Amino acid sequence: MKIIKVETKKVKYLILFMVLGVFQSLFSQDHKKFSLTIEYSPNYSRLTNEVVNERFKLSHNALLRMSYLSNGKIKPTIGLGFLNTGELERSDFGGQLGIETIKFVHNYNYLYVPIGAKISLGQFYVLPEIGLGINISNKTKQITEFTNGDIEKETIDIQLIAGEFNNLSIPISLSVGTDFKIASKSFSTGIKGYYGLNQVVKDVPRDNHYFGIGLIIAMNL
Repeated sequence: MKIIKVETKKVKYLILFMVLGVFQSLFSQDHKKFSLTIEYSPNYSRLTNEVVNERFKLSHNALLRMSYLSNGKIKPTIGLGFLNTGELERSDFGGQLGIETIKFVHNYNYLYVPIGAKISLGQFYVLPEIGLGINISNKTKQITEFTNGDIEKETIDIQLIAGEFNNLSIPISLSVGTDFKIASKSFSTGIKGYYGLNQVVKDVPRDNHYFGIGLIIAMNL
């Protein structure tokens, strides 16, 4: 098992360096044909097929995207990003054993490479993307609220009772937004929704695909 973990880690870093190398090569060849965008998307996420008392949790998506500046309305894109998704479980104890509530915030984290096309529609744009992601960590943050007002927080690695995490993920997303300028700087804003085509945990009865929707805040370089 240790050998497998080491090799998986090497593959993750290899893919990261390869994508960064492609970015540097393309941008250095003729930067006038390409533009870079730094994007951040806070969103609310959950898994499909609720089985207990799962709720939406605040998640985060950040990426660096390169666009090819074609003369038409369709601009091919490729990016490198970090996707944090998951869900929240909450149990109310009503003061039993001195505990009011316990929350379990499940976080599934991926490095991913999205490929898409930015389509201009007047003042707005539509950006569909499909990506390949690598699972880098799975954490649960436990938050215990006591009746005396104290709050205890602990973050641990997720331990599965059955099944195993998929090392690879295939996220699809759709962004709808608009570009605008403040002084000489170019920005974008809009709405972004995403969905994982394969399950977070495989070989379990529950259908557990992640999904989320949130805002887009981006700066075009």
